[in-house]
Amino acid sequence: MTDDIATRIEASLEASLDELESELPDILDDVDGQTRALVEEHPALFGRLVGRMEEIDIADFVSANPQTADQFQELLWTGMEVLVENTPEVKEQIAQNITVNFEANDCPMEGHLKVDGHEQTVTGGAGTIDDPTIGISGPGDNLVGLITGAIDPVQGFMSQQYELDGPVAQGTQLAPIMSNLAENIPS
Repeated sequence: MTDDIATRIEASLEASLDELESELPDILDDVDGQTRALVEEHPALFGRLVGRMEEIDIADFVSANPQTADQFQELLWTGMEVLVENTPEVKEQIAQNITVNFEANDCPMEGHLKVDGHEQTVTGGAGTIDDPTIGISGPGDNLVGLITGAIDPVQGFMSQQYELDGPVAQGTQLAPIMSNLAENIPS
């Protein structure tokens, strides 16, 4: 089944940005429940899809398709989780527990990230968690850019592309993990 979805995603990636935006809600519906298998079986396709998503105006897309915000995050975070599992150099950097809530201030998108230093895992998803170590807020495009590597975590903070609520030291420990994740997204 994931091969059929992969073929459909491939075709959408070759389409114009407007066509991709119109097809993306249906694609995310089809991927729902099969995200891990899709990312494991087609890692380069995941990387290409993330790359095209960076071109989309996230706030406009999520505002027009609010039901897809959770599915979009599911795809993104599951991909990152699989990436950590399969990339020793990323896994080795994970030595501390950090929890993060992401909240877009220009569209209805909230997500969370859990870095587990003991298990050396990164997991995340839609919705916020109670008592996070760090809260990160900003425009949806910038939050997605932090996750995908389009925005450097340190430079983004210094240039006020997002706001950080919580200990800056924890944010400093999270930054290289996020950067390394982004650098290892297959293309």
